[in-house]
Amino acid sequence: MRKFKVGIIGLGFIGTAHLEALRRLNFIEVVAVAEKNLEKAHSVNVPKVYERWEDLVSDPEVEIVHNCTPNQYHFAINKACIQAGKPIFSEKPLAISSQETGELVDLARQAGLSAGVNFCYRYYPMIQWAKALITTGYLGEIRAIHGRYLQDWLMFETDYNWRVEENQGGRTRALGDIGSHWCDLARYLSGLEIDEVMADCAIVIPVRRRPTQTVVTFQQQSAETEPVQVHTEDWASVLLHYEHGVIGNFIVSQISAGHKNGLEIEIDGSLRSLSWKQEDPEHLIIGERNGANHQLYKDPTAMPSAANQFAHYPSGHNEGFPDCIKNNFITFYAAVEHNEQNYPTFDDGHRIMKVIEAIIQSSAEKRWVKIK
Repeated sequence: MRKFKVGIIGLGFIGTAHLEALRRLNFIEVVAVAEKNLEKAHSVNVPKVYERWEDLVSDPEVEIVHNCTPNQYHFAINKACIQAGKPIFSEKPLAISSQETGELVDLARQAGLSAGVNFCYRYYPMIQWAKALITTGYLGEIRAIHGRYLQDWLMFETDYNWRVEENQGGRTRALGDIGSHWCDLARYLSGLEIDEVMADCAIVIPVRRRPTQTVVTFQQQSAETEPVQVHTEDWASVLLHYEHGVIGNFIVSQISAGHKNGLEIEIDGSLRSLSWKQEDPEHLIIGERNGANHQLYKDPTAMPSAANQFAHYPSGHNEGFPDCIKNNFITFYAAVEHNEQNYPTFDDGHRIMKVIEAIIQSSAEKRWVKIK
């Protein structure tokens, strides 16, 4: 693969994760970053530092841009990159409304540019193995898809992050931040679209205490605070109807003590079931009716070729969150090189945003809502 020169916009929690993963790839050279915190930007030892993201996008040396900014900036930056003729890799959610995501899909398609979204959980080795098993019919006919995504980092009224505020994160928080990952993973593994939803969303902490100084994602702060009214959900419980009559449900929460990044998914088939936990990523649990349940363990020598290409270390050497991000990048840049679309695209980001909006509408109107 040829060498790509890359720029990153935003060096918060996820921007730093992008930088670290990109530096592990020998076909990537990170040549520029854009970050308002110039002290932090200079500390990462990248040749060019910009305070304004517009300057990075217009830099002719930057071939591909990674958008790692807060949600409110996703649309403008993604659109500017497309208009500059540069492939773009965006954090999720793709934007803060389906109107915006739809426009981005159209612009990327018209420009013929690669445009990806960081639905990285697809690229754990065991998720790839699960996908291969489902594709070959190992589970039989899919009947139900269910799971949850639980965190606890916003369970106290003194827990604060920009995602809490609607003007920065958008109308949704728990759903847009982590529910989007769960919905994408369910779509990816099953190959089925969500057709209809029935939801109950809750703001459990309606007033939070916002620190008067900068807050770092996932880190508790001790500082002077001020009250902030909250309009984004802490919790959501969702019933799902997929195409072909498949049923399901999931829960998302950012107030569940002891759950740090608890994404779990199970797919029930007519022959057997399959389940996976993000906090135990090296294993798949296979459920049997007429035999003993068993566990598959990540082992490149035993995995199908579709999966073992994403396992970079031998069995017993755990590969986690930074590795699935790296695998997503490997897939995206190979697709850029060969003009393919076998990665999470803007179309995927748009579809997920429509699902999230339907969930919000369903909760507000207390009824089933079809995905338009």
